[in-house]
Amino acid sequence: MNDETEIPLPGGNRTVVHRVGETVRRATGDHSAAVHFLLKELERMGFPYAPRFLGIDDRGREILTYRHGTTGNYPMPAAIRSVEALESAARILRRLHDLTIGLRLPDGHARHLPDGVDPEVICHWDAAPNNFVFEGSAAVALIDFDEAGPGRRIDDLAYFAYRFAPLCSADNFSDGGWSPDTDRWDRLRRILTIYPDPRAAELPDIVIARLEAMKLAVRDGPNHEHAALYSQDQMFIDRNRDRIVDAIVSAAKAVPESDHSVVRNTSSE
Repeated sequence: MNDETEIPLPGGNRTVVHRVGETVRRATGDHSAAVHFLLKELERMGFPYAPRFLGIDDRGREILTYRHGTTGNYPMPAAIRSVEALESAARILRRLHDLTIGLRLPDGHARHLPDGVDPEVICHWDAAPNNFVFEGSAAVALIDFDEAGPGRRIDDLAYFAYRFAPLCSADNFSDGGWSPDTDRWDRLRRILTIYPDPRAAELPDIVIARLEAMKLAVRDGPNHEHAALYSQDQMFIDRNRDRIVDAIVSAAKAVPESDHSVVRNTSSE
C-alpha cells in the first residue's frame, strides 16, 4: 500500500476515519483538545493500549497511530466472542481506570455524568467490542476516545458487561454473532471477577438508564429503529435481575478481599 493511499475504516462515533500508511486520520471537533490531552497523558503513563496522538495533518485532521488487528464489529468472529477476548478486554478497561484516577481533562470533553455525581476516573464511555482491537482472541488496544470523559468505574464497567456478556434480549442475541450456547451469566461473573466494583449491585439500573439515554439520542435520527432494540434489552435486564445478582455475588466470592479493597479505596479518592 502506498503510504499516502487513504483507506476508509469502519467505526468512529463522530468522524469519518481513514487509514494512511501506519496512521489514522480523523476530523477534529470541540472534543479533540481534551482527547489529545488524554492520549498524551496515557502515553506518558505507559498505557500501551491506546492510539498515540501524532499531531495534525495539512487538512486539519488529527493523526493517530494505526493499531493492527480486528475490531469487534458485528457479527463478531468466534475468536472475539471467546472468554480470552472478554477477559483481556476487561483488564485493559481496568488499567485505563487505574491510571486516570483524579485526572482532569481540559474543557470540551464529552459529558455524561449527571450533575452532582462525583467522578472517580476518566471513562471511555463506549467500551464495546467494536472499540477494542484484537489479535486473534487477545484484546490489544482500545480505540475511539471521542466520548471519553469523567465518570465512575461502574459506568464503563456496566456498559462493558452489557455489550460483552452480553446482557441483551434473545431477539437481539444473534446480531453480535453469539452462539446459542453462550453463557451470559458465566461471562458476567468472569468480568466482575477480573474487575470487581463495590457498586456492582447497581449494574442493572445503570445499564437500563444508559439505554434510556441512548433511546433519546437516536429517537429523531437515522438510527431511530435502534430504540426498539434498546427497549427490548431494558426489559430483558429488568426481568433477569436475579440472575444478574447471582453472577455478581458469585464473582464477589471469587475475588480476594485485597482486590476488592484496591478498587474500593481508589474509587473514593
